[in-house]
Amino acid sequence: MKEVLEALREVIDPHTGLDIVSMNMVKSIEEVSKGKIKVVIKPTSPFCPVGSFLLQAVKEKVEALGYEAQVELEGYLFGGEP
Repeated sequence: MKEVLEALREVIDPHTGLDIVSMNMVKSIEEVSKGKIKVVIKPTSPFCPVGSFLLQAVKEKVEALGYEAQVELEGYLFGGEP
């Protein structure tokens, strides 16, 4: 899933200006079925105000590669998918 990881380097945390891969927010990437990728990210805080933004940005990057995306926010207290 190297191509997915590389694409996620383009997702920038608006608070730090750093990409989520460099910040170690990407916890796992796996192909759960043919053409469907599951990405688990862990925001820096359970109350991260940009959690929904990160979820949507990751989803868009994965889907731009031609995969169906399933994105989970680990340890995030403000809900699920927007």
